[in-house]
Amino acid sequence: MISRLKINQLSIKAKLQILLLIISLSSILVVSYLAWQRSQTNLRNTIFNQLTSVRSSKTYQIESYFELLENHITTLAEDRMIVEAMQEFQQAHQSLNPNSNRENVENSDNLDNQSVEAQKKTWLASLETYYIEEYFPRLKKGVQGEPSFTVYKPKTVAGLYLQYHYIANNPNPVGEKDKLLNAGEGSQYSQIHSKYQSIFRHLIQEFGYYDLFLIDPKTLEIIYSVYKEADYATSLQDGPYRKSNLAAVVEAVQDSPDRGAVQIVDFKRYYPSYGAPASFFAAPIYEGSQLIGILAIQLPIDEINNVLTQKQNWKNEGLGESGETYLVGEDKLMRSISRFLLEDKSGYMSALREIGTPERTLKLIDAYETSILLQKVDTEGVRTALLGKSGTRIIDDYRNVPVLSSYAPVKIPGLKWVILSEIDLAEAYRPVYQIQRHLFITTIILIVIITLIAGFLTERFVSPLRVLISATRQISQGELDIEINLKSRDEFGELAQAFNEMVHSIRDNNKLLHQKDQEIESLLLNILPHAIAERVKKGEEQLVDHIQQGTVLFASIVGITELTYREGVQEMAVKLSELFDSFDLEGQNYGVERFKAIGERYIAMCGVTIPRLDHTKRMMDFALSIQETLKGFNNRYDSNLSFRIGIDTGTVMAGLIGTNKLMYYLWGETVDIASKLNTLAENNTIVVSHNVYEPLHDLYSFTRGKTITFENQTTLNLWIVGKEQSLSVLTSDNESID
Repeated sequence: MISRLKINQLSIKAKLQILLLIISLSSILVVSYLAWQRSQTNLRNTIFNQLTSVRSSKTYQIESYFELLENHITTLAEDRMIVEAMQEFQQAHQSLNPNSNRENVENSDNLDNQSVEAQKKTWLASLETYYIEEYFPRLKKGVQGEPSFTVYKPKTVAGLYLQYHYIANNPNPVGEKDKLLNAGEGSQYSQIHSKYQSIFRHLIQEFGYYDLFLIDPKTLEIIYSVYKEADYATSLQDGPYRKSNLAAVVEAVQDSPDRGAVQIVDFKRYYPSYGAPASFFAAPIYEGSQLIGILAIQLPIDEINNVLTQKQNWKNEGLGESGETYLVGEDKLMRSISRFLLEDKSGYMSALREIGTPERTLKLIDAYETSILLQKVDTEGVRTALLGKSGTRIIDDYRNVPVLSSYAPVKIPGLKWVILSEIDLAEAYRPVYQIQRHLFITTIILIVIITLIAGFLTERFVSPLRVLISATRQISQGELDIEINLKSRDEFGELAQAFNEMVHSIRDNNKLLHQKDQEIESLLLNILPHAIAERVKKGEEQLVDHIQQGTVLFASIVGITELTYREGVQEMAVKLSELFDSFDLEGQNYGVERFKAIGERYIAMCGVTIPRLDHTKRMMDFALSIQETLKGFNNRYDSNLSFRIGIDTGTVMAGLIGTNKLMYYLWGETVDIASKLNTLAENNTIVVSHNVYEPLHDLYSFTRGKTITFENQTTLNLWIVGKEQSLSVLTSDNESID
């Protein structure tokens, strides 16, 4: 064991060698960090490769699925059964409109078929009940405002007829209207419907379509649909859904009616499906060379979700507990459902609420239980993929959670979608964190061992430093009666000696500074108001105030000169000092400060340096008080001094003027008026302006004085406190004041 004496005799250089222990610890930390960094890089690359593989696989499946749908729609549009069904439904639909025209229901009084006129009121009443009780309540969960039956009702007799028999009068509940094969009213349409309904229903169930439509290419009326939603038997040209994406895809077919051409439209909220997201395929139907109809298919959302989620079996895809693959459209809204909505709806909603998602969007997600067309995904990966680029990187996802993301555009004709495969960074790096914990534990053990070995030496090494640090802290807390006594003869001993000399110097300088501070503070308090002096001490510069409400008093002490001749200058100075000290003491009682005393004038202010709500009353009480003080002075010294006092209240400007010599200066109209009133007042009279009179007239006895006019034609009414009408200042005549 090394004795204290030997340690104290070592030089600083020798003692610093002990710090080489840090090199050992640093080496351990560097090796651990490099191992951790290498593991992290390898794991990140592995996960990126896996995500890219999943993304590529899902991209291929989605593109193949849409290609399959397109081929199937093309085949269906050319299928003989579809062609014949289109012709038969078209003929039967035309027969439902009297005279085979499309006259509006409201203008159908001239229709030939009188039975339609007799029944249409019943149809309308029944349909209105259905819309109000069944359709509108479901629609309103995703639509703002109050839907109107006038807007949504069919516009043709055929539309009214079909919606009545196959929707309103359909005994099956909402969502099962497709089970009705024949309305049973004996029409040609119902016979054809009975012939094809089972076939088409089986077809869309087999291929997973949401719905199938047959549309007249001339009138754009939906003459047939499998599920009989609110768009059934309406016109996409002038009906309530003319601005829907179904109308858009039909218009695209009209613009490009080539045989075999298939049009697709992106997802959009579709009101007939109660505002749920919907996308459509459409193709022309030809009989020979004649365009006879349009076939439209409503895409199945569930099929797209099943492809991307592997039927909600993400773990089998290697996506763990937080990974997912999803689609995003050109508008940066989801085109597939979020995994987190399916697995943890409450947590998902809370995460969206925390990042500021609008409450209406959250309500729609909750109502429709989907993130399609509702979840905004404006991430770096989406923006890059929309530019046609593929890649991988660490980004924040739509929940504002760091993820490993692999992104790429999806090549589907007519759609601009991107696909992303992502997994939470916390889960992806979980193995790295385990390695990190292992390295951390190993490092801690080594550090403990090295620390135990070097602990004794370091303790001896830093002991003098601790003494110096402790002494320095005592000095910083103001304890200057301290001295360090180190017996070592090395650099620490020299440092202790220099430290003691520094303490002695600081102690002497502090005494001088304290004396100077007291002198400066006393000087400031003598020449400046207390509040202003405090602001100056705090280092405030440009000390200028604009006081909205303050009161200023000008008092002239009449008879000082005569009394000085009688008493002598020396004696008078003592008495004036006593008198002004009495005034100042009264000012402290009322919160009034002396501004200055010069010649025979004593100037005071209230509410200027310290805001006071009752500054006017305080000044009035002060004026009355110093009148009594002056009377006491006259009685004690057998003198005949008197006051002439003028008071005004209002806006006052104040500030420190000068650089070499500070002077606190008051100016403004209020100061000028108070000075004028002082000159107008008679002996032992207090003259105030109307601004002073107005708040105090109920508290003191006032007498109306003269009205004066200033150079700027401003008039001012004067009031006298406690005087009789005999005073000349009370004349009511106007007097001009320069």
